[in-house]
Amino acid sequence: MNWANIEPLQAEKGNKTVEMNDKLMLWMAMVFLFFSCKEKGYVVQEDPSNFAIDSLIVELNEFQKKEILPGFAVSIFTKDNILFQNGFGYSKLKNKSPYSVDNVQIIASITKTLVGVALMKSVEDNKLKLDDAINDILPFEVQNPFYPNEKITVRHLATHTSTIADTENSDKGYRFEKPLELEKFSDDYIEILPLYNKTETDSMNEFLEKKLAISGEWYEKQIFLNERPGEKYDYSNLGIALLALIIEIKTGKSFDVFTDELILNPLGMNSSTWKLEEATNNNHVTYYNEFYNEVPKYRIITYPDGGLYSSVSDMTRYLQEMMKGLEGESSIMTRKSYQDMMRKQFDGEELTEGICWDLSFEGLIGHMGNDFGTTTLMYFSPETGIGRILFTNISIERDEQEETFYEIYNLLFKYDLTNEASK
Repeated sequence: MNWANIEPLQAEKGNKTVEMNDKLMLWMAMVFLFFSCKEKGYVVQEDPSNFAIDSLIVELNEFQKKEILPGFAVSIFTKDNILFQNGFGYSKLKNKSPYSVDNVQIIASITKTLVGVALMKSVEDNKLKLDDAINDILPFEVQNPFYPNEKITVRHLATHTSTIADTENSDKGYRFEKPLELEKFSDDYIEILPLYNKTETDSMNEFLEKKLAISGEWYEKQIFLNERPGEKYDYSNLGIALLALIIEIKTGKSFDVFTDELILNPLGMNSSTWKLEEATNNNHVTYYNEFYNEVPKYRIITYPDGGLYSSVSDMTRYLQEMMKGLEGESSIMTRKSYQDMMRKQFDGEELTEGICWDLSFEGLIGHMGNDFGTTTLMYFSPETGIGRILFTNISIERDEQEETFYEIYNLLFKYDLTNEASK
């Protein structure tokens, strides 16, 4: 596919269902098709002189020299070996701090895959079932007003088919270290900027109840699609956060503690944390919006839907473990749990989701992320056994930023590095 023939969809400013925190998933997915319709569809360059890594570095350095992305880091790996990892450009433009694979940043919706692991572990431990009705678990009732007699299930939440939609009040969940300044953003933010400058300290439970319970302060009928639960895909951050709350209820542990014990600590993901205060150190990147203005560090009240702080090196460890899990080599869960998590949950072509994992690109399993000052991609191919990760510290809202980001990820498919690793 030729980039020149693709006209990227534009995010609709002021409507957060398609703008930030991966509510522009459809837009990103359309662009992503350009390089990943099929991994084997990209012709791997034969390199008789065995300098594939050197060639890759040269091309990545050319992208850095364009200075379109402040900085970025990449990783290419098998389940057992790192084939290539490196950072390029700057994590902080002011002092020219190099961007490395150990730099920490909020990773946006890649975070959702950890919800999938936590859910499948809970199912494996008989804490809940995928087809449990959520109102049999929650302390408040959640009901689609257009289909009041249809139950919403755990599986519906995990596959974005619950009919729970992200609406404007969802953005009340951001908490920035400093208020956002309108002059640093486009005019499209005039009406919605106050939503991001809230300071209340609601818990995730309180936030979701205000938003989703019929008696909730922010409840509105438009929160729900006029569709039957389980029949239509509509990407929902709120749905994933509600799923994390259900996991908390059934495990008796807060989601951060449960996943620390299940995933982060056993895998030695020492740079990864759910808490902004733990992530705020010299290794934390500076975030930039599309105008290269700094964005204050922030946290998200509904943090399981996109609020993990991590690094390319840590997420490489994580995805390697997921790849091992499909082969029955993981200590976190059984092979069956991994297989169930990473398979299509519904028949038909339109509903392609796994359990919190994206399967929409043939031959690839993973997720992507986009939020204020951060854009991330993480996918692997079960067929080739190769995973690839790309992080950058900018919102790719402008065409040249978007194009550069996806061209870099496309480049990670170009060279066969397995021969280099075997030397």
